[in-house]
Amino acid sequence: MYDPDDWFSSWTGEDCCGWRGVACDHTTGHVTKLDLHYPYTYDKWDISDIMETMGGSKVNPSLQELKHLKYLDLSMNNFSHAPVPKMIASLVHLKYLNLSYAMLDGLIPPQFGNLSNLHYLDLRGWYDDHLHVNDLDWLSHIPSLKYLDMSLVDLSKATNWLCIINSIPTLEVLHLKNADLPYVPSPLPTFNLTTIATLDLSRNSNITSAMLRWLSNATSLEYLLLSGCKSLTIESLQVALGALSNLKELDLSHNFLKGEILGILNNVSSRGLKQLDLSRNYLSGDIPQTLWNLRHLEYLDLSRNANVTGHIPAVPGNLMSLRYLYLRRNLITGEIPPSIGNLTNLVFLDLSFNNIVGSIPETIGALIHMEVLYLDHNQVSGEIPATIGVLQNLHELHLGGNSIIGQIPNTIGRLHSLEYLDISNNNLSGQIPRTMGGLCNLTRNHLNGTMPSSMGRISQLRDLYLSSNSLNDTKSVLRIYDYYYGESILIATKGSMVEYTTILSLVTCIDLSNNHLSGEIPKELTKLLGLRFLNLSNNHLTGMIPENIGDMKQLESLDLSENSLTGEIPSSFSAMYFLAHLNLSYNNLSGKIPTSGQLSTFDSSTYVGNKDLCGTPLADCPVYQTPPDARVKHEDDEKLDKLLEYTSIVIGFVVGFWLFIGTLVMKQAIRFAFFRWIDKASDWVYVQFAVKLAKLKSKWRTMT
Repeated sequence: MYDPDDWFSSWTGEDCCGWRGVACDHTTGHVTKLDLHYPYTYDKWDISDIMETMGGSKVNPSLQELKHLKYLDLSMNNFSHAPVPKMIASLVHLKYLNLSYAMLDGLIPPQFGNLSNLHYLDLRGWYDDHLHVNDLDWLSHIPSLKYLDMSLVDLSKATNWLCIINSIPTLEVLHLKNADLPYVPSPLPTFNLTTIATLDLSRNSNITSAMLRWLSNATSLEYLLLSGCKSLTIESLQVALGALSNLKELDLSHNFLKGEILGILNNVSSRGLKQLDLSRNYLSGDIPQTLWNLRHLEYLDLSRNANVTGHIPAVPGNLMSLRYLYLRRNLITGEIPPSIGNLTNLVFLDLSFNNIVGSIPETIGALIHMEVLYLDHNQVSGEIPATIGVLQNLHELHLGGNSIIGQIPNTIGRLHSLEYLDISNNNLSGQIPRTMGGLCNLTRNHLNGTMPSSMGRISQLRDLYLSSNSLNDTKSVLRIYDYYYGESILIATKGSMVEYTTILSLVTCIDLSNNHLSGEIPKELTKLLGLRFLNLSNNHLTGMIPENIGDMKQLESLDLSENSLTGEIPSSFSAMYFLAHLNLSYNNLSGKIPTSGQLSTFDSSTYVGNKDLCGTPLADCPVYQTPPDARVKHEDDEKLDKLLEYTSIVIGFVVGFWLFIGTLVMKQAIRFAFFRWIDKASDWVYVQFAVKLAKLKSKWRTMT
């Protein structure tokens, strides 16, 4: 078995009843329970990642020797798509069997019908598995079954599935999600599931109107999940919904339901409903005031219907249970009612991508339990209310893409739990308050304004998005920290989308595009050696590209387009081996494009708009020719040098000759004294001549 963190370290000694995951009968000493499931909690969306890192496991045949076993859990292990072990069918005393998410494949053995004492059977597969059955007759031999989960098991050959399921009156929980259930012709059997409380038939396309009428007899039903069935209509649902008076959860999402939203809500007879999901349909009409009559409602999702219109109705003060409200991507208009403050237990509110106008009400501060707030991409105006600072539990605040004005309130610094902040693409003005330095848990930030030095305290910052604002100081916004990012990230560069899916170590992303930044690119920027994405495009940057930009060897995407940069492209670019996306277009760069390293892989679109750039992949650089004036001047310099050279030779010869001849005719004493004088004189003459020669040469060049 896979043994993470020495989970089986207790498996020593003779007393196996003390081992972790093992339980025994205190009277007989027989092993009655074996719990070997993956020991950590997991989210259903990251199970595939867990499977990839999990070591392989095998079921040893000696397991069948545990004849008195009543409880067996092998879920969430990696059995590497091995067949479902038939020998489990010999454990006839089992009451609990869980093989879910175990990466088992193939036919579910019909011998499992021997497990006649089972109360709990979970055979849920995974999307990479190929579990299937030829029929479900064997299930009829397990008469006391209360819990059955065969989601993601291929039941397409089990044409009698409804009759078999209906023959087990003890069933309380039934999950057959995405099981490819075959069509059931009429007439349907007499309803026999008198104790059924949870029924999940999601993502099966053969759920007929007749079956929905059949379900109206399930008066004990509390949880009905019919998401993604796509053959449902409001008319076919009305009979069932009107009869199921004990419903606590109803999921009708992803069904392409068409018609008035009232057609569903008016037929929900259960006033004890806690969860209602009608998202991703084609429902239309205004949000009815009668919705708020569901006083026990905790979760409401009407998002992505596109045709839900009207105003958000006034919220009554007795709707105290609502914790999650999703109205995303509809056509809701009007203002956010001040009575929203009555939803004092609200944890998650999503009103994004609508046509909401007006200002954020001051009563937003009454939602003291709020953790996530989406108001982005509306037409919200006015200022951010100071009461926003009361939301001490807020983790995410999304206000981008509106028409909010004024300054960011100082009270925003009280949101110490805030991890994600987006207030970009608004009409905010003034400085970013210094109190934002206290947002120590902030990991993603979309801002505008001038960055105060206190922002340096935000040591957990992962992403900084400052694009499409009015920033005007380059150095003030480059206070940036590296971070470790273990998920995929999708980044938009000029003209392409880049998805990073591997583990990224020491990653920093900076996007300052579409601002009013001026001046030179600060050399300090090149010290961010962990930087992988840099976008400074569409600003007013001048000067040259820093010569040592090649020190940023981890850079994968660089966009300096649409600025006023000058000079040549630094040769240090050749050291940037990971550079996959480069855009230097529409600047004033000049000279020959270096061809070494990654620069040889980019096409002409990388450099377009720089009229003085040349070389591959642009037009060839012109062959250098000396201008006529320069050639004449060069020839005159050569003539002057030759004249001065010949003159010095003649003077040197005459002086040297007569000094030598004269000394031969003089006496010895005079000769010695004369030679000493000659040495000094020759040194002085040489220095004076060199000085005069240099002055004459300089004067000659000036005249020509």
